[in-house]
Amino acid sequence: MTKKSHQPGDRDRVMTNLKLRIAGLKQALHQGEKGLDSVIAALQDDSEPITRAAYMLLKQNPNPKVRAALKQYNPYRFFKCIRTLGGHSSRVYTIAIAPNGQMIASGTNDKIVKLWNIPRGLEERILTGHTDWVDSVAFSPDGKMLASGSGDSTIKLWNVQTGDVIQTLKDHGRWVTSVAFSPDGRMLASGSKDNTIKLWNLVPDADGQISSQPICTMEDHYDWVYAVVFSPNGQTLASSGDSTIKIWDVKTQTNQITLTGHYDWVYTVAFSPDGKMLASGSEDTTIKLWQLGMMPGGGAKAIATLKGHSLGVNSLAFSPDGKTLASGSGDQSVKLWDLSTHKHITLRGHSDWVSSVAFSANGKILATGSGDRTIKIWDPATTEEKNTLGGEVEFAESVIFTPDGQLLGGNQLEEPPKLYNLHAGEEFLSITGQSSWVEVVSVSPPGPIVASGSEDGIVKLWNLRTGHLVQTLQGHQGGVWTLAFTPDGQTLISGGNDTTIKLWDLANNQEKLSLTEHSERIDAVAISPNGEILATASADDTIKLWHLQTHEVFVSLTEDSDRISSLSFSRDGEILASGNGDGTVKLWNPVTGELLQTFHTDTGGINQVTFSGRSGLLAAAGENGTVKLWNLKTYDEYGTFADHNDAVMTVAFSPYGHQLASGSADASIKIWNLYDCQQLRALNGHSDSVNSLCFSLTGFGKSYVLASGSADGTIKVWGVL
Repeated sequence: MTKKSHQPGDRDRVMTNLKLRIAGLKQALHQGEKGLDSVIAALQDDSEPITRAAYMLLKQNPNPKVRAALKQYNPYRFFKCIRTLGGHSSRVYTIAIAPNGQMIASGTNDKIVKLWNIPRGLEERILTGHTDWVDSVAFSPDGKMLASGSGDSTIKLWNVQTGDVIQTLKDHGRWVTSVAFSPDGRMLASGSKDNTIKLWNLVPDADGQISSQPICTMEDHYDWVYAVVFSPNGQTLASSGDSTIKIWDVKTQTNQITLTGHYDWVYTVAFSPDGKMLASGSEDTTIKLWQLGMMPGGGAKAIATLKGHSLGVNSLAFSPDGKTLASGSGDQSVKLWDLSTHKHITLRGHSDWVSSVAFSANGKILATGSGDRTIKIWDPATTEEKNTLGGEVEFAESVIFTPDGQLLGGNQLEEPPKLYNLHAGEEFLSITGQSSWVEVVSVSPPGPIVASGSEDGIVKLWNLRTGHLVQTLQGHQGGVWTLAFTPDGQTLISGGNDTTIKLWDLANNQEKLSLTEHSERIDAVAISPNGEILATASADDTIKLWHLQTHEVFVSLTEDSDRISSLSFSRDGEILASGNGDGTVKLWNPVTGELLQTFHTDTGGINQVTFSGRSGLLAAAGENGTVKLWNLKTYDEYGTFADHNDAVMTVAFSPYGHQLASGSADASIKIWNLYDCQQLRALNGHSDSVNSLCFSLTGFGKSYVLASGSADGTIKVWGVL
């Protein structure tokens, strides 16, 4: 029996009915007060064509009753996705709409920028040249130039018509997270993970060249700068990144105002079209609205906090008329906020976090970019989805081995940790139930419990054998970035964005204690092999050493270097190593806090430090593509491995300490012989940055197994002799 389809006559009858109803509305306008009331009531009709017709009939009517009704009318109520642009091989981090509304630029972690034709829904041009993720794109006001900021620390200026690189700006020391043109197009602002903002002159010199040197560097943020945006008149610049928003005078390049109120990273800021309001979105899940010029001396005042997202707010955009604010979040949703009532509607369609939102200049198009590799185009004038291009690729962030030699892979939003049998090379258990990006996993030494921490502030405990959820631990008010079990497996320690370190009693599955000595986010925790000392590192530039038995700080170390990225205890527990963003590695006595040694490197930053479990070697992964090793018996440098073409993200010693593996943003893994410092082999199966490496803790005959997690969305298992 075949399924009956609607006959052509059905559609004709529907269309005829709509036309008759719309004609009736037009006639009602000439039928006095009662007729006017019926048109006003049609603004809330369940049919989008009817509400749109009523709106068009009333929008120019000066009647006070009509004006009041139009204030409550939400033109975005029937928004649906009409087109999806795909084709990136990785996550879409940023989008921008050209001033003429005909083109979209998108940047992702596949290191390329794509230009899309909006009306046709087709890819128009690919811009290549960056060597790392593209985190920000922006069109110049005239639409002729595109700027892109990347994890390779550079900004590229592109000719939109030809796709050629006009200039590469290279003065930042780390990842460029945001770029913005001034309204007159004569200046570019950039924000970076080097904690600075730079202004660039875009006016060509007598030879037609744009200078590659910045006009100035502005430094006042205490942590990464995530967003920069010019005010509509170009006289001020707003920036955010740490938990603050700063307002800068562009002419004097001085910080005029610092706005506080968020308690976590501020990912995004946006000026209203009239420049009188600023909106900020944060990892704390809230949006704050600030009225500018209200305080004495031209300051700013928080006038509203918008709550509705369940995860961090990644992007904000005002509609051109200033009546609506769009927000994109890690909870996969887009919300449209009515700024007169502060009420919102939710647009759903993305299957991963929404990283970027943008209105076209005429307000008729809203574009959204997502971690699901797609760009969606939303139009208030229709409810039909026109096209879908592309598929999905996921993102493997970390891998870790259980004590019995099995591999646990931690993925991302809506993707649970997966357990693999290393020797069979196949998945045999999937643990489901995590509601947010899994940031960290840690395995209890006695087993069989694994803990996972994520951006939603929740820690979950899972049974590795059954895959069942054992317990949910809630208490953090922000993302959980670091976890560690005590050696006996009785206590779990977690650190997060809310500046606290929590100790969880796993016998009762309850929070035992919250340590609050740090004033900023917790980046690393490490426990000494004997379980007596806890080391914690924070964005407040301190390392604290705690007696785990008394929960008291007995040493607090203040670092004057850049971000403390990593902590590691030596196998005997007598040395604590810290890796720092300024390229130094420091060795500390974990009992007295005495600084034993400082290794200065030219790496441009240390991403990870780790001790060998067998020998007296210490390895550090460098931002400049090198691996440094030191002999801790003599404190002499043991060797430098320098064959990677991009930052080394991770290092791991083999179980017996004879080899070292290094994984890099250049997508390769290299195996090094520690006896003669020669490269044994390069493993080139990944197509993007290798973020995590780990050797299995048990052997299989004479072979050992290495696992790698990559930004290309895969976990690979390698046999290393």
